[in-house]
This record gives sequence, structure tokens and C-alpha cells, in this order.
Amino acid sequence: MSLTALFVLCRFAHFASLMQIFGLSVFCSLLAPQGFSAVLLRKNQSLMMWSGILAAVTSVGMLAIQAALMGNGWGDGLNLNVWLLVLTTAFGEVWRWHLLLAAAMLLVLLSDWLPGRNLLIFLCSVGLLMSQALIGHAAMHDGLLGLAQRTNHVVHLLSAAYWFGCLYPLLTCILYTRQPATRPYAIATLIRFSLWGHVAVALVILTGIFNTAIILQRWPTDMTSLYQCLLAVKVAMVAMMLAVALYNRYRLVPLMGSDPDQAQRRFIMMTWFEWGLALGVLLLVSLFATLAPR
Repeated sequence: MSLTALFVLCRFAHFASLMQIFGLSVFCSLLAPQGFSAVLLRKNQSLMMWSGILAAVTSVGMLAIQAALMGNGWGDGLNLNVWLLVLTTAFGEVWRWHLLLAAAMLLVLLSDWLPGRNLLIFLCSVGLLMSQALIGHAAMHDGLLGLAQRTNHVVHLLSAAYWFGCLYPLLTCILYTRQPATRPYAIATLIRFSLWGHVAVALVILTGIFNTAIILQRWPTDMTSLYQCLLAVKVAMVAMMLAVALYNRYRLVPLMGSDPDQAQRRFIMMTWFEWGLALGVLLLVSLFATLAPR
């Protein structure tokens, strides 16, 4: 495997783990009513922990791969002197703080006795996602245009993290609608998720259009450009995710009153499909970082 391919996979795993932690912390801690929040957190504790470990490992991995790319190949990936050199670059200045935040989040995840633990996890995940808007194509401009691009990208990342990261806890929450004791709390959580989900999806689309306008200054219609070709594929996949989300909300949710078993089975199946599409989008986003936009 080439270093570039490894970087893409590492970046993909890093993005997915960070967005998963953000979505879990929002869904289980902020959307769920008090009491039921603890139930959802226990149910998703393993996923939260493993996502934190993956985020920490891949944050170091991305630094090592950058060192190998900047140096003379695989051997420099473990050369601490090259690591220190990478940390003096524009990428490294951001990544120093990123590494500290990743380590802090992992420590918080391991400290289940810590007061305000869930809030700290949420804040760490927000900081880690925001730092991604300070590197790569999102940081290609200076001045007011650069500030607008970075701000727009922060909103885009947080909105996308809500959409992707909440899908798995959504699947666990819907199972609690079958239990009389937890049904009212689960339904209240799902209603809140749906309300904010509309906002998140709208922001993903609007900020995505704005970001494309800043980077390309045109629609991605040049299919001789690999970047634009893959961007068009990403747009199509996001459109499919949107169609699934609308089908779930406006076709299957009303059907749960008359045929709950069949509607719930379809809802779970379609949500898994939406989750798979989201992973595909994240993989494409990770690939974009290695391509020159034109």
C-alpha cells in the first residue's frame, strides 16, 4: 500500500471516529431526557470508547504518515526528528493542539468517575472537528475570504457530524420504543433528533454549496478533473442520503402508528443503508485531501 493510500484510510478512520463521538455525545447527552440519557450512554459506551481510541491512534498515525511523505519514505514515518519538523509546518501548528485534544478526550473517556464527563467529551469532539477547518483545502485563502471559508467549514463539519454520528445511536434508541417503560423517553428523543436533524441537513447542503463555490468558483462539471468527478459522486451520494432521510421521516414514521413492526424493520434497514452511504462520503472527503482542486 502506498503512503498516499494509507493517509486516505487513516484520515477516513479519524474523521469517522471523531464524528461518531460527536454524534453519540449529542444524541445521548443533549437530545435524550434526563434519566434516559444514562440508559443510552451505557448502551453505546463501548462504541464511544473504541471511537476515542481510534481517534487518538489515527491522530498520531496521520502525523507519522505526514512525516514519511515529507521525508524519504516509510522509514521517516518513525523518525522523531522528522515528526518535530512536521510540527513546525502550517499543518503541524494546528496538529500540535489536535494531538493534545485527542489525548485529553481519551483520558476523559477513560475516567468514568469524572464530574461533567459527558460535557467534556462533547467539547473535545467539537474542538477536534473545528481544528480540521484550519488545514487542507479549507485553509487555502487568507483574509476575510479565508475567515468565511473556515467558519463555513466548521459549520459544515459539525452539521455533517450530527447527521452521521447520530445514525447509530438512533438505531439503538428506536429499539427502546418497543418497551413500555422507556417508550415515552425514546419517542421524545427521536422527536428532538428529527427537529435538529432538519437543521443539520439543511446546513450540510448550504455550507457544502458555499464551500464548493469558494474552492472551485464554478459547478463541478469538468469530468476530466478527478477532483470534480469525485465531488459530483459525493453530491450524488449526499442526495441519496437525503432521499433516505426524507423517506424514513415522512413515509415510515407515520406508518409506525398503523403497522409498527414492518415500519420499524424498514426504518432500521434504510438507516443502515444511509449509514453506509455516509461512510462512502467520508471516504471520498478523505481522498479529496490528496487531490488538487481544479
